[in-house]
Amino acid sequence: MLTGALARRYAQALFELAVEMSVLDQTDNELKFLAEMLSQNNELKHLLNHPNIEAEVKKDIMAKILDNNVSVMTIHFVFLLIDRRRQNILAMIQREFTRLANQVRNLIEAKVVSATALSSDQEEKLKQVISKCTGKNVQLITEVNSQLIGGAKLQIGDRVMDGSIATALNKMRKELIKSSYKPQQEVGVS
Repeated sequence: MLTGALARRYAQALFELAVEMSVLDQTDNELKFLAEMLSQNNELKHLLNHPNIEAEVKKDIMAKILDNNVSVMTIHFVFLLIDRRRQNILAMIQREFTRLANQVRNLIEAKVVSATALSSDQEEKLKQVISKCTGKNVQLITEVNSQLIGGAKLQIGDRVMDGSIATALNKMRKELIKSSYKPQQEVGVS
């Protein structure tokens, strides 16, 4: 089974349990904490994914690390992933869980990458426009990338709108290269 589909199934099961137990926000925050911890700690990630380390040893280590940081339900979920050798898809499960939770919250995540930092007025106007277009509350994630030269890239879900100068210049460059390879019409007298 593809890992994306597998992550969706695990996320859906945990999501339904979290909604039933009224701990949706708590579980979402705990999964984000876990995913962040694993992304920043390569030794722990290596240990969890090592095939020669027994599941019980992995669970003992995770229990000690997570003891006071996450709920019992989340710890048992991590243990389930370890038992089924699925701990390597935890980050995918977290993203899918957050997506499901955001649907319930009527919240959409939008990421804007700009050449310079946006002012708070610009961010607020962008949120309003996106909210008006989608009919949802907007959580805006901003990032600065000076390589864009100017303009911005906006990603909402799986849609990307690229209005950066760097992309426009790259398209223009490709068009110029493509047109320079076309055979020139002969100029002559007929």
